Amino acid sequence: MEKKEIIKLFLENEIQLTPSALDLIFQNQETIDKLISYAKQKNILIVDEKFVEEFLSTQRAKGGIKIEILYPEEVSEFSIDDVVRMMKERFQILSEILQQNNNIQNLTSLSRVKRLKEGEETTVIGMVKDKTTYSVLLEDLTSHETIQMDAKLVDKLFYDDVVGVRVRKEEGKLIGDKIFFPSLSFFRKPKMLEVDLKISTQEIKLTSNAIPIEKKEVIRVLLNDFQIFLLDVSIIEKYRRGNEGEIDVLISLIERRHLNPSFFTSQKIYKRDLFLVDEVPDVLIVINTKYTLYKPYKGIHVFFLPEGKTLSLKEKKIE
Repeated sequence: MEKKEIIKLFLENEIQLTPSALDLIFQNQETIDKLISYAKQKNILIVDEKFVEEFLSTQRAKGGIKIEILYPEEVSEFSIDDVVRMMKERFQILSEILQQNNNIQNLTSLSRVKRLKEGEETTVIGMVKDKTTYSVLLEDLTSHETIQMDAKLVDKLFYDDVVGVRVRKEEGKLIGDKIFFPSLSFFRKPKMLEVDLKISTQEIKLTSNAIPIEKKEVIRVLLNDFQIFLLDVSIIEKYRRGNEGEIDVLISLIERRHLNPSFFTSQKIYKRDLFLVDEVPDVLIVINTKYTLYKPYKGIHVFFLPEGKTLSLKEKKIE
């Protein structure tokens, strides 16, 4: 149901909607009939966001499922300061995840790493700001340093990756010989919904209620505490190298805990970074692919969903 149709339906029942309430109802269309009845029961003539949220929380308490769809909000005009702020926030979140998941010992900031004695070893965490065939320029909140590395290690890195690097002092140079990604901390037990949820590239359908979805590069869908990420295949293509398989590219992005890490590639800033995997999703669906695929990966159900196909999440089946 489109927003104009929702407005018309409420007006037919002598109820007006505020813009914020309309947005919330649009994302929870399976509750419209009950919401109208509830508003009439309470003799409410103007439904606002607060009223809708209270109603949805009541439904959830009764065992209902609240569906929330989050779309990326792109900032059309931004400054260098905005880019720096975005990168700083991302660095702080990912560096914390990186330390927790890799149990890094003997961590040193880039401002102090030059003080290493010959042959001494430590680990630094930084954001990749530049690279050549045999070196990487890393930056943290204190300084920046060039780390000499094997070409095969450098090739694994994207611009703006937040990584840990094990380094040692050798002939006055900093040599890196191992990379740590934020990664996933452990193999979670896969979790699935027991309700009949169907997803296509056009809509999300719960029982008989269908919610249209917009065409975006990334979308987050929350069903109570169950999280679904939808990622357009065009993002994967940006990071694909040579004959690398799409699923391998996706896994490498998951391990980075960011599904679109390079500002050099995206050139976009969002009010909220929905590409950031700060919370691990239960399901990750790559949409508009050329073929179907299902692969469980460290507690995440990964699906490849072509346009025109529908995924039955409960059955883990694409038709």
